[in-house]
Amino acid sequence: IKFVVGAFLVLALVAAAAGVPGFFSASVIPLADDEYFPVVHKALQEAKASIVCAMYLAQMDPKFPQGKESVLLKDLADAHRRGVRVMVIFDRSQSPEGKSAGEDKNQEACDYLKSRGVPASYDTLEKTLHSKVLVIDDEITVLGSANWTYSALNRNHEASVLVRSKEVAGAFTK
Repeated sequence: IKFVVGAFLVLALVAAAAGVPGFFSASVIPLADDEYFPVVHKALQEAKASIVCAMYLAQMDPKFPQGKESVLLKDLADAHRRGVRVMVIFDRSQSPEGKSAGEDKNQEACDYLKSRGVPASYDTLEKTLHSKVLVIDDEITVLGSANWTYSALNRNHEASVLVRSKEVAGAFTK
């Protein structure tokens, strides 16, 4: 996985450096496996103006308030308390039986953020929000495969990148 992410990043950076249309000049940091949490945790703590978060799955376990997934959600609430504009959108997929099962999978995380005044909501049922994207201060974009779950942050092989580019951030917040 690291090779595939690395190869893609090298190609993207070469294209950007060569001025290929459609590519932006950007600083890119690969975040594989356990590299994701400390970098994202720090970026959220250092946010100054805004955070936009689109997350397919964020699960909290009240029995483990210090779990990495809970810490990241707490970081969003702390940023909001500091005066950072925070907006969070969770997936609300429809189950095959036609029930809104998706709302339940993110319910604890959404309720936690709302109880702390963070604007948190669900997307529409018409489409699945499968993104795992953060845009911080209109310049830092973190995207990849990592959900905010125990498995994703502790056991799975995940591949994400942190991109420092106003153009890339703008592409994800329009």
